Amino acid sequence: MTNNKQLSDFDILIKGQLTVNLPITVIMLTAFFGLLEFADLSLRLNLLIAFIFGWISWSILVKKWILWAKENNVSDERLLKIGKPGLLVWSIHTIETVTKKNKNPWI
Repeated sequence: MTNNKQLSDFDILIKGQLTVNLPITVIMLTAFFGLLEFADLSLRLNLLIAFIFGWISWSILVKKWILWAKENNVSDERLLKIGKPGLLVWSIHTIETVTKKNKNPWI
């Protein structure tokens, strides 16, 4: 769904926070405390497993956010400028992996 209205930086950032960072936080906390409660694993192993779940979730959700932004005519440079301080993307390589190679980013 493409809008003719230009998106503000705030709109792009909020969409990223609500569709990427919030679900990842919930997934990681649920995995950590679920394992802590129901599995007889060490604290470090619980943290590692929660981190892995979060990383896999991030790679899927950030791809959806980047594709949404591209559908709304947001440039790669602008997306990086907004996403980096918002802890959504780390480099232009992350964005290019999604837009040019159509893959999930891993780092």
